[in-house]
Amino acid sequence: MFLVGVGLFGIGDGDEPGWLSTALASEDSDVVAAIEAYEAGELDRATDHLDAAVARRGERAELYYDRGLLLLAQGDSDAARAAFQHGTESSEIPVRASSHYELGNLAMVAEDWQAAIDAYIECLRALPDHQNAKWNLELALLRKQEQEEQEKKEQEEQDKQDQEEGEDGEEGEDGEQDQQDGEQDQQDQQDGEQDQQDQQDGEQDQQDQQDGEQDQQDGEQDQQDGEQDQQDQQDGEQDQPPPEPESGEEEQAPAQPIEGGDLDAALDELDRQDSFMFGRPRGSRRPVEKDW
Repeated sequence: MFLVGVGLFGIGDGDEPGWLSTALASEDSDVVAAIEAYEAGELDRATDHLDAAVARRGERAELYYDRGLLLLAQGDSDAARAAFQHGTESSEIPVRASSHYELGNLAMVAEDWQAAIDAYIECLRALPDHQNAKWNLELALLRKQEQEEQEKKEQEEQDKQDQEEGEDGEEGEDGEQDQQDGEQDQQDQQDGEQDQQDQQDGEQDQQDQQDGEQDQQDGEQDQQDGEQDQQDQQDGEQDQPPPEPESGEEEQAPAQPIEGGDLDAALDELDRQDSFMFGRPRGSRRPVEKDW
């Protein structure tokens, strides 16, 4: 709640005697009006009165605390946190303790358990009898313990999962590597067989080439032998003597050249021996029966 004016700050052991009456005599009317407006839910009017008090009295730590409460009611947690932080600088114990307490509450809402614990401890250092701070401190310690246990459990589960995944990954990698090695070995074997087949094919091609050369040589040799046989046959025909006459046949004398006079005589003799002369028969002449 709001601290009503300066006179309500610093109540406790060790204060100078008579200060409370002096403070009450100097209550700020704008602060009082701001308190009334805040309690009535009129936050804008409360802000206006508080600004007026700040304008007259300056940025005092207790006014920062009051402003923090207003900002918190308006839903501006970040600005309220900054205002309460300034309130912790107050030399007045209630203001300093209440500022730490509100900071602890903001940390609890944000589930920042360690920040809440630190704020409640500072509140209790300033005001050991602050019952709400004691209660909230125990709650913050409990929440932090639960959080740590949960984080530890999650970390253990994560480590276990990582270990299992690592083992599975190694086994998977080993299995995959073995499979790849097996496939490579199979490929190497096929390559070796192919190389062997290529070598055999090369040897066969070489043998075929040799056979072709041998066939060519045999063909040339056969051709030479045929030409030699033909030459031998020709030579044999030239060396063969002329055929001898058969028995009982007289050897005809070679024809002698005929002189010109002898040729005429021979022709006359042939005319006498032939019954036709120039295509006409000799003897009686008969008339031609038919005119051709």
